[in-house]
Amino acid sequence: MLLHLSHLTPIASGQMRLVFRHPGDPNLLVKVIRPDVIDARWGSGLKWYKSNRRFRQYISFVREIEEYIAVYTSHGCSVPFLQKVVGLVDTDYGLGLIVEAAVDSEGRLAPTLWKMVLEKNLHDEARAALELFFEQVLASSVVVADMHPGNLVYVETPGEPGHFVMIDGLGVSNIIPFKVISSRINRRSKVRRIERLRQRIATRLAAEGPQKGD
Repeated sequence: MLLHLSHLTPIASGQMRLVFRHPGDPNLLVKVIRPDVIDARWGSGLKWYKSNRRFRQYISFVREIEEYIAVYTSHGCSVPFLQKVVGLVDTDYGLGLIVEAAVDSEGRLAPTLWKMVLEKNLHDEARAALELFFEQVLASSVVVADMHPGNLVYVETPGEPGHFVMIDGLGVSNIIPFKVISSRINRRSKVRRIERLRQRIATRLAAEGPQKGD
């Protein structure tokens, strides 16, 4: 069955992907590759070495699914710090990746860490949740490609403490997967990315002044 999304307005747009609410289930999201990105990177004039790549524009889906399965395998269940992958679907944009919607306490799309920082809303509970997220990521085998504050969202479920979920930026982009081969290299890479993120947040907060509730 083909899922028609082109008549809908995406709820989010990244450098490579558009994100839609699933028209049949508001608790799910559908990620698709932006048509302009496909045309620019994999359209006419494609270099020969790119044309021979098996997954082409869907490589980001492969990386996300691989990391989800790898972490699921090591933990024996879905983990709270990664967005739950539900499946794949044919859409009028091409292949779509279905994931569980990350929402706030009122059912709205969960705010990104960067949005919370910019809006001076990184409150004490969120700061504690962020530290827990860092601990969980470091303790796991997950491979992180981009620890951008826009790739983390703050999820709030009634009756449970809020927690951060990584919704993008997963997987290995190197030809030789050093971070998969060596857990030490992987952990060292994640430590560096976390420290850069801490510095970026600290710099922005210092420039913005006190947070709400401080």
